[in-house]
Parts: sequence; structure tokens; C-alpha cells
Amino acid sequence: MADPGIHREEKTGAAPAADTGAETLLVRRLADLVLLPPGHMPRPDRDLLDLALSRVYPRLGMALKRRLSERTAQMTEPLPYLTRDLARDVPPVAEPLLLEGVHVPEAVLIEAADVSAKHRALLALREEVSPALSETIIRHDDEDAVYLLLANPGSKLPSRALEMAVRSASGRESWHRPLVLRRELTVWTASLLFWWVDHELRQTLVRFHLADTALPALAIEETLCRKAEGRDGGLAPLMRFFTPLPLLTEEHLESLRTAHEEAGAEAFLTQLVERTGLRLETLSRIFADEGGEPAAVLTRALGLPFSAAVDLAERGAGKQVDAEKEERIKVMFEELTMARATALLELWDEALSGEIADLHAEAARRPAL
Repeated sequence: MADPGIHREEKTGAAPAADTGAETLLVRRLADLVLLPPGHMPRPDRDLLDLALSRVYPRLGMALKRRLSERTAQMTEPLPYLTRDLARDVPPVAEPLLLEGVHVPEAVLIEAADVSAKHRALLALREEVSPALSETIIRHDDEDAVYLLLANPGSKLPSRALEMAVRSASGRESWHRPLVLRRELTVWTASLLFWWVDHELRQTLVRFHLADTALPALAIEETLCRKAEGRDGGLAPLMRFFTPLPLLTEEHLESLRTAHEEAGAEAFLTQLVERTGLRLETLSRIFADEGGEPAAVLTRALGLPFSAAVDLAERGAGKQVDAEKEERIKVMFEELTMARATALLELWDEALSGEIADLHAEAARRPAL
């Protein structure tokens, strides 16, 4: 005869399996109820079911989570707790919601962007990416995710996020073309991006993103009656982008050549700083550039002929300009007007100012409000 105690123990051990099956069925039924259209269930009931599901969410299976994500992505009033759990889940679960969830609150998407690089890549592919979400993606600095964001015409970039991307674009060639083609690119960010991109994209920047300053220059000339006035003194910050640099004559050029031959590149650069008013850091960077185009910008701004561009480039860099570099300098020289070249030089000079650079770096690090 069987021991009744053993029999009762066996029945007790079998009960959890039955309960687990019932629990799974109940959870699925409740999930179906939560996802009914808003008009089919009172709002307080939906809220309570949403809260209850959030308590058991970790125990849901992957297939059910994926189905919930797909259906939640289509809802006009997604449930708060369920939506947040799904958006922060592993990419196979979160994908439909992150890609297609039109009515997902922005705060939930931004929180999901902090989960992983894969989450950020999915968010960057949304049909519309808000400025705040774009800034979050760029702040994480994932090369692939930021590329997808920059190449997405539906993304909107605030000025601070765009500048962060531009300042991080050195060596990331996949970013260069989409950055150059961004409608948000300003003359300031274009002047910064100029240093990182290739010859073709430098031409594009000059053509489409650099100001010709004709109208401001005319207003200045009519007001002051002479173009060069105001570069020194209180009006200097206002005038610097619109008024010409002091032009170099052949006599000045000969003096520069003599300084280079007698005392070397350092004396040459020191004298050029005195003649132009530009920072030594700016001129040093111009001549260190392997592409050669910045030397064309300097030469055009100083009102010199193309032949002087090659001469300056060779003396500033301390080495001969080869045929390929000379051709790049020539193409850029012909692309520029004196006004564009002047504005670009002044923008570089401001960007390389230690004080200005520190301010912009601090702004880039500051969290969004």
C-alpha cells in the first residue's frame, strides 16, 4: 500500500508545472487586453494592466516580447511601462518599436539610446529623428550609428550636435560626405570641417557653404566710407569677417623671402603674422596641411597671384610642392573670391583661438537642457 505522505508530496510537486502553464496563458491574455485599441477598454483598466505586466515583464518569452513590440509600434497611445520595457530590451525585441514606433515618447527613445550602440543605430534609421534624440546619438560617438544618422534625411541636427560631429570627424571618412551635404551646416561648421575632408569636398564646401559677404561688405563701406577701417578697435569683432586683410605687395613678398632665406621658416612665419594680423597657430596649420588648399585660401585673401601661393606653401612647409599638390592649390585658388577667402581665414583664426576653442569644447560637453 502506498504511503499517503509520499502521494501528497508528489501531488504538491506537480502543482507548480500546472500553475506555470496557467500563468503563461494568463499573461498572454492580459497582454492581448492591454493592446486593444484605447476605446475598447477604460483608461484606468489599461493603466492597471500595464502596471501589472511591468511586474512580470522579465519572465515573458522572446516571441511574446517581439509580438508586443510589433503591436506597440503601431499604437497611437502606447502603454508607458510596457513601451519603456520593450524599448530598453535586447535589439531583436526593441527593433520594431525603435524603428517604427511613431507615437513612442521622445524621452523613452532617448533613454533607449543610452542602452547600446545597436539601439542607437536602429534609432538613427527612424523616418524622423528629433533634434534631442540626434544629439544623444552623436554624444555617444559611435562611428556607425552617427554615420547612419548623418546620412538619414529625416534626422534633424541642432547646432551643438552638428558641431560635435564636425569636431569628431577627423579620420572618420564615412562621415565627411553626409556632413558636407547636411542642410544644417553653417559657415562656421563648414570652416571647421574644411580641415578634415578631401579635395573634392573642400570645393563643395567653398561653393555651397561659404559666404561671399558682398552685402555686409557694401553696408560697411557705405557706413564707414573706407573698407579697411574698423579692423582695429571696438568694431574689430564685427568687422573681421567682412573687411579685407592688409594686402601684400611684391615688396612685402620679397621681404618675406629674405627673412626665410636668412633666418628660416620661423622668421618667415613671424613676419607673416605681423603683416596679416593672423595667429601663428593659424598660419602654421595652413602650411602643415598636406592638401595645399589652405595656402590657396591665404594667397587669395592677401590679393596675391597664384604663383605666390606655391611659393608661400613651399616656404611655410619647408619642402617643395609636387605637381599634384600644385594642381589642388590652383583649383582651390580659382574657386575662391577674395571675400570668401577672407571670411574663411578669419573663421579659422577664431577657431584656433585657445579661448574660443575652450568655450566651444565646454559647450559640447555640457548636457542638454
